[in-house]
Amino acid sequence: MPKPGLLPLAALALVSAAACTGASSPPSDGSGSSNSVPTDKPVGAECDKTTCGPAPGMPAQQCADGTMGGNTGRCIMKPTGQCGWEILDCPAGTGAGACVRTGCSGTVCAEPGNDVMTTCEFRPEHACYADAKCERQQNGACGFTQTPQLSACLANPPKAPSN
Repeated sequence: MPKPGLLPLAALALVSAAACTGASSPPSDGSGSSNSVPTDKPVGAECDKTTCGPAPGMPAQQCADGTMGGNTGRCIMKPTGQCGWEILDCPAGTGAGACVRTGCSGTVCAEPGNDVMTTCEFRPEHACYADAKCERQQNGACGFTQTPQLSACLANPPKAPSN
């Protein structure tokens, strides 16, 4: 039995799903008719924010190409003829999932725009990162994916060529 004041998990999931659809029914003014937006508005035209319901809690994010993705804060006419919150996706291959190699030897995997300076020395283990994947990890941070090949190479790096 749930504690008083707490919604059962299933009810919470329904409420969350309804809040995240991006398009909601316009609120009623109590007269039996809805505050619907004229359907002659073109797709993408701004609607009154009250017709979209509560704003989504997702943040805006800068895409790797410099454009913005995520919640724009605009309530717009959708192709369905209803108003909904505008959510933009980053262009393919440049979104929040994109990470960049940085540092003198390319051994640092970082967020786009967060280039770092490292000392320019060569260590045998640096060669291990040549084929490693620099990508977003399960914890949301950028990093090199720890494959068995990368782990084995780092445990026994190739010998530096002798002069």
